[in-house]
Order: sequence, then structure tokens, then C-alpha cells
Amino acid sequence: MKSSYLLMLGGMIILLSIVAVSGTMVIPMSENGKANAQAQDHSPVFNGEDIGRIDFIHYAKPDGIGKPPSAVKPPKVDTCYDLMGIRWKSLPVNYIVNPSNTQSLPQGFITDAISASALTWDDSTSSGLFAAGTTGDVRYRVFDGMNAITFGDDDPGIIAVTSVWYSRRTKEILEFDIRFNEYYTWGEATLSADDPDCMDLQNIATHELGHAVGLGDVYNPDCSAVTMYGYSDYEDIEKRDLELPDITGLQSIYGA
Repeated sequence: MKSSYLLMLGGMIILLSIVAVSGTMVIPMSENGKANAQAQDHSPVFNGEDIGRIDFIHYAKPDGIGKPPSAVKPPKVDTCYDLMGIRWKSLPVNYIVNPSNTQSLPQGFITDAISASALTWDDSTSSGLFAAGTTGDVRYRVFDGMNAITFGDDDPGIIAVTSVWYSRRTKEILEFDIRFNEYYTWGEATLSADDPDCMDLQNIATHELGHAVGLGDVYNPDCSAVTMYGYSDYEDIEKRDLELPDITGLQSIYGA
């Protein structure tokens, strides 16, 4: 679904087109999401540009979804990645982490997990995708030239959301923002029965950063092992590492 809006800022007109991508199910945006989606007065102006935004919703896995027909069947390279058709043209990309959260997660844990996720993508291409991240008071879904990674409230069933802004004329990514939903418990997942369940931050961050560099979600159950599979759950850690389809998709955009 696409909506277009004309905004008059500083005497110039922007056409802002918003495309919502929600995979195979639709969950209405929460009131928090609606509030965060409002256009900001200080948004940068791109004279004459038609700017699009894509919102990727990472869902909690429904029961029975995502089990491959065979545990030994490898994901198909040609069906297990999706290209958004846009890319960064100036690398590396900076990002800013707002570590503020309601679950007392240490700042060092958050920044280390996200840094490890960024390095996972960097290791699969020679292009040098991400610069070292910094921390700051940034907000989600504010088009301000800053690639923000934050925590916040959203509807149950939504683990995280990534918003990507891009130029429709040049197909260049202009900005991404990521928000992890604090409805879920976040931490470092283990397979130990003695540890409480949690959403593994590095696992989910790796998936979300895939959107940030131009990869879409895949929902084929045969692809459930790949990082860009659109569902996840507590204790899931297999998205920390890229599978061959993830790497193939990445390298088709940025080279080996």
C-alpha cells in the first residue's frame, strides 16, 4: 500500500511516498507507531526529490510457521533472498544507538551486540558497509539524516521495525531507523533450560541491519534458517550468522 503527501518546507516541495511492507499478515500500527510516524518540522529537504519510505515489520513466529520440510534441506539460494532494488551509494554508513531502555540492559551489552551484527554483514563483502557506531539521543522514524537504533513500545506480535528512506529517482538509500519492541524481554539468548527466555538482541539486530543495506524479508518456510526470514521467536540465535542466500543477496548489491 502506498500513500503520497506533499509537504511545503522552506519554500520547497517534497513528495514523500510511504510504502508499508508487512509480509503475509497485517497488524495495525499502534498509537505509539502513529505518533512516531508524523512528519517532523526539522526533516531535511531534498529539493525536487520523490522520497519513499519502507517499513519492515519483524513478526513473532506463529505456531507451526517456519519449520522446513527437512532439517537437512539447505535453503535455496534463488528463492531465499529478496532485493529491495535500492542501495547505499556512499559507504561506510554511520549509525547512532540510543541505549535508553526500560529493562535495565547495560549500554555496553547493547552496543556490543549491534556492533557484532554490523560486522557480520561487513565480513561478507569488501565494500565496508558500516562505520563504528556511536551513542546519542536519537528517535525512531524521524527523517533527520541520522541512522537511529532505539528501543520503544509497539504492538504485541511485532518484535522490531526497520524504516528505510530512499530516493525514488536515484534508488539510493538515504536513512534507516530501527526500533526494538520492549513488549518483549531482550538479552542474550542461550539454549540452557536454566536461563529465562528472551529475544536475542544480536540475532534480531542482524536481521534488521539486513533491511538497512537493501534486503527484504522472505517468508518461504524452506528459508526459515536464513537471516532475512521474516519471523523469529524467543531463544532464536540462528540469524546471528548469515546463510548462503543472505550472502548471495548482499554481494549482488555490493560485490564480494
